[in-house]
Amino acid sequence: MSDRQRAIIGHSIRDVIRILENEPVSGDFIPEITVVQVMNRVSIAHLSIERAIKFLIDRSGGPLVKTHDLGSQFQELVLHDPVSAQFLRETFEAAVRHYRYNPNTAKMKHLKTLQGYLEAVGSDNAFQDIRYWELNQSMDDLLLRQMFLSIHMELLHGLGEILRAIDRRPMGTVANRVERAVQHAMWPTAVMAYGPGTAKEESIHSYIEWRRGFNTSCDALAEAVQKGFDIGDDFMADLTCNAYKALLETADLAVSYFASTLDVLSSQPRDVIPCVKWLGPEKEQRGVVETPGGTPLGFIDRGPDGLWYITPLQGGLVAVSAKARSQTDARCYLATLLTSPSMVTVDGGGRSLRIVREGRIFYKENYDETDRRFGGEDNGDVWTHKIEFWDRNHGIDVNANVRVEVRCEELTSMVDIVEGRVTEVAEHELYLSGSEWTDIEQGSQN
Repeated sequence: MSDRQRAIIGHSIRDVIRILENEPVSGDFIPEITVVQVMNRVSIAHLSIERAIKFLIDRSGGPLVKTHDLGSQFQELVLHDPVSAQFLRETFEAAVRHYRYNPNTAKMKHLKTLQGYLEAVGSDNAFQDIRYWELNQSMDDLLLRQMFLSIHMELLHGLGEILRAIDRRPMGTVANRVERAVQHAMWPTAVMAYGPGTAKEESIHSYIEWRRGFNTSCDALAEAVQKGFDIGDDFMADLTCNAYKALLETADLAVSYFASTLDVLSSQPRDVIPCVKWLGPEKEQRGVVETPGGTPLGFIDRGPDGLWYITPLQGGLVAVSAKARSQTDARCYLATLLTSPSMVTVDGGGRSLRIVREGRIFYKENYDETDRRFGGEDNGDVWTHKIEFWDRNHGIDVNANVRVEVRCEELTSMVDIVEGRVTEVAEHELYLSGSEWTDIEQGSQN
């Protein structure tokens, strides 16, 4: 095989990688539309992988067989080009580690080996199912749960490395590529110039010394993100923050994924642990997190990487706002985000109760005539408020005189207060006719 033919195959792989990077899958409210995007991309990735493997087999004197079956083609590659086959194995194993897939779980046993993965999702029949999935549109297809576009992408990167390194050792797998990208982002040459004796020179020297404390650039950036970029002076903070933002937006899926995992939540307070109601046929994969009174706080979804992706309900469904390592941390994050401890005084006696809120809104007020419980009339400074407690057993009755105090999150010296008479109680909710204001906590002036 000539160098010209090898260059054409290499260009073909790079072209497919660019197509997939420039047109990433975007989630849609209709799941079938998301699946269509995945299938379209996997089909061209499969075909590109197939062409490259067949090229390597043919170059090594093996047979060209008219089949789309990647498993049998990989076996031929093992026989005729074991060095390339071994690097492709290393590429696959590094990808499984990078994306945190766990081959020991029941649904991912096919990720134990490259041969097992190709047999599960790369057979001739699977290729045809992928190409024509729209005609059947079965969301229950096992192939959907076994196939990972990220793995196909890394196999393309690995084959590209093999074709570039015919006379040398490949430059490495995904870990090496991500490290190079992070190193480049953290050392932008355009902003690193300085004059002798300047404050910038001192900042850069401090930055270099800080970086020397880590084995890799990835480790250094991870610590900077976890510390909120509080690692030195403003120059160091801006440098690492800008690197992080750039990596999040990079087209390389593996690089942007790495950056996206750096802000995983630390262990959350266990003051209260909400309930979870599991949704869908799969056990403990997607659930709605609720207060004991049944008020939904948000959704948690377990990703294939084992992380829990959290979507709060704050006046409507919003984008994923955080990621947690455990289900409990995900649930507790929502409780911390959407509930607050309060001091409740009832007819002179005080106790601590947790209230449920919407974003920064502690008390819903001035309900209109569409709600049967409220007249919605503005009577001077007297309004009708709805207060939702975490538990049903708050012990507050109709006609009680109630004062609720909640400390503001942004200004801890400030306290939001609502005070008035209870007009109705409905389990964990109560309705209070009174006034609301903000005050300075006693003693905070000092």
